[in-house]
Amino acid sequence: MKSAKPNVAAVFGSLTKQVLTGVCALGFAATVSSSPVSASPLDVGDRWDWQLSGPVDLDRDVEMLALNPDLVTRDQLQVLRSQGIMAACNVSIGTVTDTSADKAAFPVAVVGKNRDGHSGEQYLDIRRLDVLVPLMTKRFLACKAKGFTAVEPDNMDVYEKDSGFALSAKDAIQYATTLAHVAHGLGLRIAQKNAPELTGALLPHFDFAITDRCYQDGWCEQIAAYPRADKPAFNAEYTDADIDFGKACAEGARLNINMIQKDPDLAAPVVTCQAEI
Repeated sequence: MKSAKPNVAAVFGSLTKQVLTGVCALGFAATVSSSPVSASPLDVGDRWDWQLSGPVDLDRDVEMLALNPDLVTRDQLQVLRSQGIMAACNVSIGTVTDTSADKAAFPVAVVGKNRDGHSGEQYLDIRRLDVLVPLMTKRFLACKAKGFTAVEPDNMDVYEKDSGFALSAKDAIQYATTLAHVAHGLGLRIAQKNAPELTGALLPHFDFAITDRCYQDGWCEQIAAYPRADKPAFNAEYTDADIDFGKACAEGARLNINMIQKDPDLAAPVVTCQAEI
């Protein structure tokens, strides 16, 4: 059963005041607001690549690169920016790892079960906006300080997982839209990451979409709401999946979703719908 969408005005009336008061108390008053950033430099149909495992290869003829921030330098990001390539910083908003530099800042009460198949990575209680939004703001600020101009908020679909918390779609919408306003207040663009069933609620607040396996799992139509709204949608299929990537490309062309094919580790090699590079 789908949860009803929250009243966005109510969410950003009482909730945002509470959350951003806490953020400002941490010294971010000058940088956090609910003001939108300027028009996106991305267009529907733009090309992309996604690299979360090293070594990275930044010699890509694309308009957007989603990257693990630990694998790139400020200088590299500056070069990308000078080339007109938007770099999106991969940030987990739904988990914390044992190796996270900020792990000690997460109270035990908000840390739940291990993420499926990932020992050393735990789900977070996304209902605790008072705790998590200031911590995620710090993560977003670190991305901006390094030179990223967008964020890819990973593990947005924590509410669907066996997290150890009684999370709902309403919780996820409230958390994600709050973080979208924080990102925009920092001058960063932000992607919806998967969670296709939340697209109707999230689309007005997010600048583009990054997804994986939408063709394999049969939900590309849902994320196609982004290009219909003149916002880009990017999808990756995986080389270990039993799919016909040519058919995935045809589906992407029909729906204006940019398709690529990657290995499951999201290393540098990529197959586009035109060629392998």
